[in-house]
Amino acid sequence: MMKEPAGMNIITNSHIQTYDQLEKLIIEEEKIILYFSSPACNVCLAVFPKLMDLLKDQLTKVLKIDINEHVEIAGQLLVFTVPTILIMYKGREVLRESRFIDFQSVERMLNSF
Repeated sequence: MMKEPAGMNIITNSHIQTYDQLEKLIIEEEKIILYFSSPACNVCLAVFPKLMDLLKDQLTKVLKIDINEHVEIAGQLLVFTVPTILIMYKGREVLRESRFIDFQSVERMLNSF
């Protein structure tokens, strides 16, 4: 298992067990990133550190969601491939990147807040 960077606002699977809990978190947080991955996904392992590097100067929370453990959540959000990054702002999805992540788009969106 990959070690999480110190000081980052990372929320893991254990904090969110149901879609209702996720909806509540999305409403509570002004801005949150949902990162869908799978332990067997090598691309996911490479993408996550890049995302964390992009967020190093931001106070954005990241929720890591294992699609194998949270099939209902992935289905409710129409996430069918990994890695997938969803940026939620004020309770709504404002950006979705899947598989081949365009980090420039992610960075532009984060800088627009």
